Amino acid sequence: MDIRILSKTETELELRIAGETHSLMNLLKVELLSDGQIDVATYDIKHTTIGDPVLFVRTVSDHDPIDAVIEASQRIDTLCQDFKEAFEREPGQ
Repeated sequence: MDIRILSKTETELELRIAGETHSLMNLLKVELLSDGQIDVATYDIKHTTIGDPVLFVRTVSDHDPIDAVIEASQRIDTLCQDFKEAFEREPGQ
């Protein structure tokens, strides 16, 4: 996965995430928006078959947007681990 910072200020971040689709981007957007420190989280894919998504994040006050993306990614990782463990405990496995 190739991630490039396109622009960054104290409260705003724009990232290009090469090779990703709506699946990851929507999950990341929803998780970011669940954080009270996030004012805006959205993404755009200019062309659905060949375009790379661009994620835009704006935080409130002085919360670093890079930290916000890292924290959201960690929460997604925990959610996936919890799902995996629950699925492995399911009878019939």
